[in-house]
Amino acid sequence: MKKAWMLFLLGILLVGCGTRGKVPANEPAEETSGKGSGGIVAGEIEASLTEQDTFLFEYEVKNQTEKEVTLEFTSSQRFDYSVSTKDGKELFLFSSVASFLQVLGTETIKQGESLTYEIDLTDLNLEKGQYLLSAWMTPQDGPKYKTTTHFTVE
Repeated sequence: MKKAWMLFLLGILLVGCGTRGKVPANEPAEETSGKGSGGIVAGEIEASLTEQDTFLFEYEVKNQTEKEVTLEFTSSQRFDYSVSTKDGKELFLFSSVASFLQVLGTETIKQGESLTYEIDLTDLNLEKGQYLLSAWMTPQDGPKYKTTTHFTVE
């Protein structure tokens, strides 16, 4: 009876020491900070497309985590983009008209920093209408950080 009681207490002790607060190695930890700490909050890589001027956009990938992020590439291409009609018909794909060196390379984004790329659509001679611009990174493995924005040609 004494052994059964000891096993019961040991079982309760082990349950109480569960895995609360631990993150598996293959999942990113969500970073939060209290008031006034000035730390990075979200814990994600954020991608955005911003219209800078007519037919001129900026694709930005910002590191909002507390770790450096290194992207590995199999060519000199770092990102790609496409222009589609509002119905989803692809009109232009950057990588289909560009040439890239076949060399290995990396880009490292430090905490709170970002990579930015300019996208110039002036040479596409788009007719009046509504379009979708999608941009994404082209690393060998991992997330592509794809983002899409709508724009209008008047």
